[in-house]
Amino acid sequence: MNKLRLGAVLAMLTIVVSVLAGCGTSTVSVADVAYKDMPLQIHNEANVTALNKATITPTVSGAATYTVKVGDKVTQGQVVATIDTSALQQQLMSLQGQLSTAQAYTPSVTTATTAPTISTAQLESARQMREAGNITEKEYNRILETTTGGGSGANVAAIEAQIAQVSTQIAAANITAPIAGVVTAIYNEDRQMAIADRPFMLIQQETPMVAALSIPRDAAMKLARPEAKSTIYVFLHVGDTDIPGELTYLDTNQPENVPSVLVKATFNNEKGTIKAGEFYSLTIESSAQAKMLVVPSTAVRENQDGKYVYVLTANNTVDVRVVEVGDEQDGYVSIMTGLNEGEQVITTKGTFELGEKVKVQ
Repeated sequence: MNKLRLGAVLAMLTIVVSVLAGCGTSTVSVADVAYKDMPLQIHNEANVTALNKATITPTVSGAATYTVKVGDKVTQGQVVATIDTSALQQQLMSLQGQLSTAQAYTPSVTTATTAPTISTAQLESARQMREAGNITEKEYNRILETTTGGGSGANVAAIEAQIAQVSTQIAAANITAPIAGVVTAIYNEDRQMAIADRPFMLIQQETPMVAALSIPRDAAMKLARPEAKSTIYVFLHVGDTDIPGELTYLDTNQPENVPSVLVKATFNNEKGTIKAGEFYSLTIESSAQAKMLVVPSTAVRENQDGKYVYVLTANNTVDVRVVEVGDEQDGYVSIMTGLNEGEQVITTKGTFELGEKVKVQ
């Protein structure tokens, strides 16, 4: 009798444990990510840059004093920064002294001579500047060349060549804008340094502006058709203004297995409304339809950071994926980026945790 009671208790405990184990697992409905013909209406954030831009790369290193800041307009040839040439001036004076000595010195026919060299302190200073990244290896080697003795006329010629080289570097201390435009980036600004042969400043012209965006390949192929050109409507939403533009680039040479391709639209910006480097909402519309990845609209969620979906993984756990969406039709929304064909998204309402275990209904 006791054994029967014990067996019944154990059986009951097994049922309770099973029930409790299932309480923490949500049951969800899912839908496949698949291709479907959708209206060709794309509304996405796009980065905007100038069609014409120039990166300033100085030929000399040193501490820099800026005369402009990011956002300032500049004219072609305007001085945007000045490099401290005190070290170069000292080097030039030393070379000029060496030149005077070499020119005055007349060696005997039988005696080999060596030209004066720069001081040990100057060499040590140059080495420290190289290690600190204030001068390049190339500039450091130029300084080392001044220690090389040659003698007589050959040495005079070598020193004169070095003087010309240093004088050219000093002349390049005033950094000027190669084009008219807006300063959109200053590199190493926190260090107040210019480094030879490395980007120093970026200047972009105000007009025209180019917005770049990746769209589904089939959509790009439809837009590339000659008959579609008259039906394409492109604009950039800036503040409360829609600025019309033109689709100027479609990267349709990508292989068929590439799901999305790059497109570019060009906009007139004579009024200066569009700011280079900013993100704006870009709209591309056409009367054509294109195959696009879609999910049920119930699968797309939104918070302060944007739109996202819950994806079911192979081991029935939850993954969170940020997505860019396009147009909605008949309960489906097109997916620009963030998902792949064949994946499954959760359509059940509610909030799920990353890595949470779920059961499919």
